Amino acid sequence: MENMKYIFQLSKLSLNNRQFIFKTMSMNTKSLILLSIIFSAIFTITLLYSTIELPHLINKFLLDVFPDYGFQWNEAEKFINSIRPISYACFIATIFLIIIGFILKKSQLSFLGSFVLYLPTFSYFASVMFFLTGIGIIRILWLPIIELFPGSWPEKIYAASYFLELGDFIYMPYDMLRFIFMNLAKDFPLYIFDNTFFYLLVYLSSILFFLSCTSWFYAKFKGLKIIDFFIYKYSRHPQYLSFLIWSYGILIYDKYVFYPPKGGYFASPPIFWLIVTFIILGLALYEEKRMVKNYGKIYIEYRNKSFFMLPLPKIVSNLILFPIKLIFKKDYPEKMIEISSILIIYFLILIIISIFY
Repeated sequence: MENMKYIFQLSKLSLNNRQFIFKTMSMNTKSLILLSIIFSAIFTITLLYSTIELPHLINKFLLDVFPDYGFQWNEAEKFINSIRPISYACFIATIFLIIIGFILKKSQLSFLGSFVLYLPTFSYFASVMFFLTGIGIIRILWLPIIELFPGSWPEKIYAASYFLELGDFIYMPYDMLRFIFMNLAKDFPLYIFDNTFFYLLVYLSSILFFLSCTSWFYAKFKGLKIIDFFIYKYSRHPQYLSFLIWSYGILIYDKYVFYPPKGGYFASPPIFWLIVTFIILGLALYEEKRMVKNYGKIYIEYRNKSFFMLPLPKIVSNLILFPIKLIFKKDYPEKMIEISSILIIYFLILIIISIFY
């Protein structure tokens, strides 16, 4: 009714006045789009810089503070003993962030905790022997886990590699690409392919992040509750998806691009990528549960028209959803116990497959 009144009043205005109003409305929309693009560009450039350039710069600075002890394990163990309280405090704080985020229904806290848990993967940008040298110092977050393994410190690190490399089935898609490439271009250096693919994933995730942030900012400026346009038309969680692609690119770097010239070794950590991925999936499913509760049929209709994260062929999507349909007799887990249960089941399936991979 209010819309009809507005249209009736608008029809009584002169042509010039109507043109001015429509032009003003159009300018406002353009301004919001421009503002959204500017904000998104700032975040995206920051993401690219922090991925490609910043780790090397930080490593150069930290080498003076956290030197390479090499095989001087007496000195190294003194250093480890001095930072142990900090490492345990950081680890406990990270787990606390993830858990409290779910309890308080603050997905931002859980996402922050997930990011911090994955942060030590940047330590692979440093090629040193001692695993806490330079930017490797951020591995103190994983120190409580490494200390669970028996033996001296070199033996602990070696033994921890069996745990860190659990979940390596996630490399399967990339291993298939490498295999195809090796057979098609036998004379082409494989390390160039690995390095190129790493940059490709980082740039691809940055573009997706930029598009999703632009859509998100514009929707917030317009006061929209459900974002169902542009990139959100094809993915209901494009920002989470961009994070997963970006983090997978870092994982590719850790395993295939990183070469420690001094002979040092610290296993690539697919287990942490897998843990973080399932936390992100849990956050996305929880947010969907909340959206259905708040907006009901409107959000369900949008959910039925779009993809959860990654646009997949229907046969692949059905295969992924099969355990959910088999156990809960529904397409989506709705209760927290259902979300937790199904994620644990998927996680264990991937871990078991990885043992034989």
